[in-house]
Amino acid sequence: MAEEVHKSEAIISEKIDTDGTEKIEAYYDEKIAQDTSSQDEPWLKNSKDLKIDAEYQNIDYFANEDELDIAIINDLAVTEDDTTLRAITFRSIFTGFILSALSSSVSQLMIFKPVGISLTDTFMLILAYIICTAWARYLPKGGWLNPGPFNVKEHTCIYIMISSANTSAYGTWILSAQELFYQDTPGAAGSIFLLFATQLVGYGIAGQLRPYLVYPSNMIWPTSLPVISLLKTFNTDAAEAKWRTKFFFIIFGAIFVYEFIPQYMFPMIGGISVVCLAKNDSPWVQRLFGGLGTNEGLGMFQFSFDWNLLSYLTPLVIPLWIQLNVYFGILLLWILLPLLYYYDVWNAQSFPYLSNSIWQRFDNGTSVIYPQHQVLNADNSLNQTLLEEVGRPQFATSFAVNYIFINFAVTATITHVALFYGKEIWNSFRTLKSKIASGDVDIHMRLMQAYEEVPNWWYYIVFACGTALNIGIAYANRSQLPWWGVIFAIALSSILSLPLNLITAVTGYGFGLNVLTEMICGFVLPGYPIANMYFKTLGYNTMYQAGAMARDLKIGHYLKVPPRMTFLHQMLGTAVGCVFNYIVNNAITKNEREILLDPVGNQFWNGATPQTINSAAITWGAIGPMAMFGPSTQYYIFLWAFVIGFVLPVPGWLLNRKFPKAGFHYINIPMILYGLVLMPGTNTSWITFSFIIMLVTQGYVKRRYSAWFARHNYLISAALDSGTSLMVFFVSIALYGGASGVAYEFPTWWGNRADIKYMDQCCMNC
Repeated sequence: MAEEVHKSEAIISEKIDTDGTEKIEAYYDEKIAQDTSSQDEPWLKNSKDLKIDAEYQNIDYFANEDELDIAIINDLAVTEDDTTLRAITFRSIFTGFILSALSSSVSQLMIFKPVGISLTDTFMLILAYIICTAWARYLPKGGWLNPGPFNVKEHTCIYIMISSANTSAYGTWILSAQELFYQDTPGAAGSIFLLFATQLVGYGIAGQLRPYLVYPSNMIWPTSLPVISLLKTFNTDAAEAKWRTKFFFIIFGAIFVYEFIPQYMFPMIGGISVVCLAKNDSPWVQRLFGGLGTNEGLGMFQFSFDWNLLSYLTPLVIPLWIQLNVYFGILLLWILLPLLYYYDVWNAQSFPYLSNSIWQRFDNGTSVIYPQHQVLNADNSLNQTLLEEVGRPQFATSFAVNYIFINFAVTATITHVALFYGKEIWNSFRTLKSKIASGDVDIHMRLMQAYEEVPNWWYYIVFACGTALNIGIAYANRSQLPWWGVIFAIALSSILSLPLNLITAVTGYGFGLNVLTEMICGFVLPGYPIANMYFKTLGYNTMYQAGAMARDLKIGHYLKVPPRMTFLHQMLGTAVGCVFNYIVNNAITKNEREILLDPVGNQFWNGATPQTINSAAITWGAIGPMAMFGPSTQYYIFLWAFVIGFVLPVPGWLLNRKFPKAGFHYINIPMILYGLVLMPGTNTSWITFSFIIMLVTQGYVKRRYSAWFARHNYLISAALDSGTSLMVFFVSIALYGGASGVAYEFPTWWGNRADIKYMDQCCMNC
């Protein structure tokens, strides 16, 4: 055994020979077959003490990165399963129901708050742990009420139920917009069935994609790893796991206390720019080096010490090569946007440097937010005469190129998946059943054979029922969307779910279909804003739901939850979430209607979300993409971007085929484009320091201290995220008026200058 462990050290180290894949698979097979006495025997060892032979001095730094990731996952996940553990108990269902109702209600409530911060899934997971361990310890033991110690499968099922519920269902945004801006809004039954139907279709899609998004070992779903690490740590009795539980709560408590400083006392440390402080009278300095405020600037070389901002790209979790692609995209954007603005491309200097709005430009070069109400009839249809008088809407140049890159990304993702994963997808389709029967699968698939899988026909029924229900709801809710529009939107989502969700499964990042679906519906159903909202929901949300369900299926797969239990808890969580989303949404939109219609709102309520949804529906549904991107417009290239995107991954693929050992397979065009679309629409002060964190953790610690990394890194990420979110929630509710409507501002001083436009003092004296 000692010799084999030494072999694994060589394989999982940064100095791996070319046949590492075969060696590691052989080692795993032997390790699985052995009857080891300790469940905590690691799957990998640190590489810092390995001697480096001369032949390895110039080896590819990323060599066998995939094998290292798989070894880390095997160290995190359950690789010795106890099939007698109960996955469902009265305790788990009761706790899951209460926390699902709470989290879904808070998520929906926060949509209408001026500062809206929801309770994260990770924090709810911690609450579930506290409640259920107390339940197991103090309630009478035995029987259905307290069947024994709380276990990892119960905990995972509770998490899956909460994860399915803890959101503001996208359909509620339609319902709130219909209630506020249109007549003949849906009733209770039509509303709840709308929410449930849109979720069901996504689940039906996910079930059919299990062989490609769940079963393969390289479909890691990186953002699930902190959850897996936390669930296993909380529910393992070994002394080392108990220490890691204590370690988690130390980090959780420390970041909770610390975040009070950037969230309330000293918000300027969220983005400190030495350049801005040295020269605070230059708009160009603000555009390049500012970034603490949304759409303030590019955030070049700012330093942030606020984890709420630094966690934007989850730098502790996403593999190094993926983040390097994203940061390369950001670097290109840092170069491109200043040049476009300087040379006044598409009248860039007539609009804000970074903006997500649409604008009306005057002949003197000035602009105002586009007055879309001036070009619409009373029924919200487009008045062509008024459109010619007011003029066609225009974009800030930064937003215009953002659309181009998004359109590139959708089709580039299809090509990338086809070129780099097409053979694997085809092999899975042809040989999965025979591989399972012969045992030629990874350890997780092997252990999951102990449980009955959810039959495909269950998912077919879910998909068919969801589609039929959506067609009926489209007519019952007077959505203006015909039956063929429903089928078209669902077909679009179904076709693109595999490539778009596969990229997310591999990288942790991905693209939605919201812009594409708005544009397509605007072409096929011009002049129907409500239909555009429904089409967008069916096209975008069902694809997103498919990915969310596949991710939760993978979590259950890693932690050995019976698949039918995962399916059941996803359905329960979805049902609970839909009902409580509707109750909260309906109560607020009916009781606070006038305030929600106000563009500013008040200290209690804000209608920005339904207003944005309605504006998009008017822009794409009523005004339509022909007015925005038609052949006679300056933005005609937007449509050609879809065609160009198809060929963008081809050069990298050809280089990889020509030079297979040169590392060209790490060039990921969709991820580069992901970096290119991060702006406008966000603050950017996190970029530099997040990059440093990524290099230290993913670039150094992961490879040199692999065992420590596997056992602690993802716990640290989960602790930082959950502790930060709890403090942000507390500050927004208790101190910024989220609950009482009365804000208790910290005294103004140099570190929280609320009296100037940007907190980081960029352009303070412009």
